[in-house]
Amino acid sequence: MADATFSLPAGLPADPALFSTLLDLLPMGVIYYTPVVDAMGTLTDLALAYLNPAAQRLARLPAQPGTTYRQQFPSTDANGVWEFHRRSWLAREPAQFQFYYDVDGFDSYFRVTAQRLGEGLLVVFADTCDEGRSQVEETLLASQAREQAARAAAEAQQAELRAVLEQAPVAISLLQGPAHVIEFANTRMAQLWGRPLAQVVGQPHFAALPELGGQGFEAVLDTVFRTGEPHYLLEQVVTLPRAGQPCQGYFNIVYQPSYNGQGQRTGVITSAIEVTEQVVARRQVEQLNQELERRVAERTQALADQQLLLSQIIGQVPAAIATLSGPAHRFSFFNDDYQTIVHQRAHLGQPVSEAIPEAGEQGFIDLLDRVYATGQPYVSRAVPVQLLAGPSGEMVQHYVDLSYQALRNERKQVTGILAFIVDVTQGVLAQQQVQHLNQALTATNKELLGLNTQLTRTNVDLDNFIYTASHDLKAPITNIEGLLLALEHELPEAGRTGDVPLMLTLMQDAIERFRRTIAHLTDLSRLQKEHTPANEAVPLAGVVEDVRLDLTPLLVQGQLTVSIPAGLTITFAEKNLRSVVYNLLSNAFKYRHPDRAPQVQLRSWQADDYAVLEVQDNGLGLDLAQGQQRLFAMFQRLHTHVEGTGVGLYMVKRIVENAGGRIEVTSELGQGSTFRVYFQQ
Repeated sequence: MADATFSLPAGLPADPALFSTLLDLLPMGVIYYTPVVDAMGTLTDLALAYLNPAAQRLARLPAQPGTTYRQQFPSTDANGVWEFHRRSWLAREPAQFQFYYDVDGFDSYFRVTAQRLGEGLLVVFADTCDEGRSQVEETLLASQAREQAARAAAEAQQAELRAVLEQAPVAISLLQGPAHVIEFANTRMAQLWGRPLAQVVGQPHFAALPELGGQGFEAVLDTVFRTGEPHYLLEQVVTLPRAGQPCQGYFNIVYQPSYNGQGQRTGVITSAIEVTEQVVARRQVEQLNQELERRVAERTQALADQQLLLSQIIGQVPAAIATLSGPAHRFSFFNDDYQTIVHQRAHLGQPVSEAIPEAGEQGFIDLLDRVYATGQPYVSRAVPVQLLAGPSGEMVQHYVDLSYQALRNERKQVTGILAFIVDVTQGVLAQQQVQHLNQALTATNKELLGLNTQLTRTNVDLDNFIYTASHDLKAPITNIEGLLLALEHELPEAGRTGDVPLMLTLMQDAIERFRRTIAHLTDLSRLQKEHTPANEAVPLAGVVEDVRLDLTPLLVQGQLTVSIPAGLTITFAEKNLRSVVYNLLSNAFKYRHPDRAPQVQLRSWQADDYAVLEVQDNGLGLDLAQGQQRLFAMFQRLHTHVEGTGVGLYMVKRIVENAGGRIEVTSELGQGSTFRVYFQQ
């Protein structure tokens, strides 16, 4: 046996040379092999570490040839000799094998004895060709030849089976005998065990994997081996070492008895699939469902209370809101402002055409029909509409910002329309008054050319009117925004259902449009007054960085690349330079192409007497043949699907030209635009 104690006979000297001399004198060949294993510890070959003189003579090799068994004797894969060596190394028990070898220049009948010794394999063999062969030996030789051929075929099938098992998507191992000795395990099983196969193959299961002991698997394996009945474990908790620490997982495990060719039970086949992620995910879902049910139960009553609060708050929003159901556009909701604008004529369940007949005469019922049929929204600004003011039948002119949005059910089918109306009559009348004043001013200038005093007074009055109008509109807009913020703060997530999010969005959009209009009126007033602002040397890089920070929410949609020479300054009013940069960059990102992310490049350089600022984008682009004149005109916009007032580029052009510079634009529709500003230095 490999672990038996060897003692020299009494009287023999304990000389280290004794063993070497014995090997040299032996007439039998002695070879000591060392294992060659792959990354998973599977034995793939045996290196020839030492050959005694007899082995050197019989094998025709030096004492340390520096090669391996399968490289030196490749044909033994077919006659079963290599498999004998592999089994002998795994089994750790002595074994004998006889074979006829008639390739690689040999024609001999060998008898081989092999024994695992330490980590290597000790083999003793003799060539029996010098011995007289009896008829029985000749018969045995022929029989063994047939046996070897059959064994080679069986081993080929076994190799194919092992390859299939190795590629199987489950962890598989084969345990032999009542001690459950590990004969085979595929890579997936070795990964679960956390052991190289070389450390466990050939050892009893629980001796090689002690951490699996005490978890009930011993009794299961014993029962399956004893009774021959398969056993199944579903979502079994198993503790395994992972990263050097014990860790629990869930596995589906199958134990099947294995049999030899005579139908005798020889061991147990185990297969396992880890289902930890599925079990953990299912339990998390169950826990989340329980938590969700609890929250729903707690908030059911709160939702009803919030719906009431929502109705009260919406009723105080300074906009006319109504929801219309079905193709007949019957009122299902309206607030007080809506009732006010239609002079208390709206009734729940009544069609709009009956409650407000003049709406049909002015084409609004046709608009509702179109939105209901197509699902496409209708949005328009400063729409003129005449409405009855009372029983006398007197018609009053109104101007409204009008939005019709389709309402849909859970199947995305249109079931109604949300009407959101903001009365902008006062603003339109004020704008008309400004236009009338401008017309009157133009006529006066033509008639009284040269009367600079009166012209200056008229311009001052106009500026004062713009300033007063913008100032007086700020307070109600601030109040409206405060109400909307209070609504959003008080309204929980449970209350943000149905039409509520759309209403909140429309209200916020209306506020932002009012705010932008006021800001642009103020900017126009300032621009009229500041013809010659004080210029200074302004570092362009600092201004661009400040604008980039202000536009961060817009810039995250794409990429901005900045290229400015170090130390470049522009002689200009700093606030006016910031306005130019802000308008060009914000337009480059707002008018993005729907099929690609914005890619904007800002460059600057010195050219003769000018500092040049260039902003290039890959956005929608412009048809300059159609819109060159309108591009820099006040209140003119070539793309109307994006929010804006048409003042930005007008202000940029005025600011630059007032300072002696100029602005140029090149563009291709669908490809992008390039704006180039020349600042006189």
